[in-house]
Amino acid sequence: MLNRSILEITGPDRKKFLQGLITNDVNKATEKNLIYSAMLNAQGRFLYDFFIFEIGEKLILDCLASRRDEILKKLNFYKLRAEVEIKKNDELKIFHSFEDTASSFPDPRNKNLGHRLYSHTYHLPPIAYRLEYDLNRILLKIPESEQDLTYEKSFILEFGFDDLNAVDYQKGCYVGQELTARTHHTGQIRKKIFHIKISDGKAIQKNTEISCEGKSVGLVLSSIFHNSELHALALLKLPEAGDFENLEAENKKILIID
Repeated sequence: MLNRSILEITGPDRKKFLQGLITNDVNKATEKNLIYSAMLNAQGRFLYDFFIFEIGEKLILDCLASRRDEILKKLNFYKLRAEVEIKKNDELKIFHSFEDTASSFPDPRNKNLGHRLYSHTYHLPPIAYRLEYDLNRILLKIPESEQDLTYEKSFILEFGFDDLNAVDYQKGCYVGQELTARTHHTGQIRKKIFHIKISDGKAIQKNTEISCEGKSVGLVLSSIFHNSELHALALLKLPEAGDFENLEAENKKILIID
C-alpha cells in the first residue's frame, strides 16, 4: 500500500538508539499507539519520515519503500556499539482504511486521514481507492515523504510537521535538533504549505515554480485531479502569501484554497 515497507529494530538499546535520531519521542510508540516522526541530517534538513509502533520487543518502522535500503544503511552507520539489530521485514504489509477497526491505528498526523493497518495478508487497494487517499491528504494539507519534500533540502517546519504531531520539543537531543528547536522558538518560518487549485488543468510536475507578477514565490508539490480541476499542495514564501492575487504556474492561474 502506498509504496511503503517495514524495518524492525530489536535489542535492549533499541529505544535509546532511535531516540537520538528522530524528531518525535520514541517512548510514545507502543503496541496501542502509532507515532509519526522524521529523521534529519546534521543541518536540520529532511532525510526520511516514518510511522513507528511496537510489536512485543520490536520497534516497527513504516517507511518509504524506495528509501528503505538507504535508511537501513544510515541506521547501521549510527549504531556504533548500541545493542540493536536492524533488519527488513517483508512479511508485514501496510494498508490504509477509512474505517476504524480493532487492529488499526488512527493516522497520527490527522484523525481525518483514516487508519493504518499492519497485516501479513497481502491486499493491493484499487487505484480509485489510492487516488481517494491522495486527494484527502492534499485537501487536509498533509505532505508526504518525497512526494512533497526534497531529500536533504527541505525544512520540516515549513511543511507543518509540528502540526502533524511529528516533533516533540520536550525530548532530548537528536540529529538536526538545534535548528529545528531554534526555528520553532523564534517563529522564523519563511515558507508554508497551502492547498491550491488550478482550473485550467494539465498535470504539473513537482517543484514547478509558482510566480506572482513575475516574481518567484514558491513551488507546486504533489497534485491530483478531481472534478476536472487540479488540486495540489504548494510551498509559498511568507509573509507575502496572504497578499497573493495573481499566482501562476506554467502560465496557469492558481487559486489558494486555504
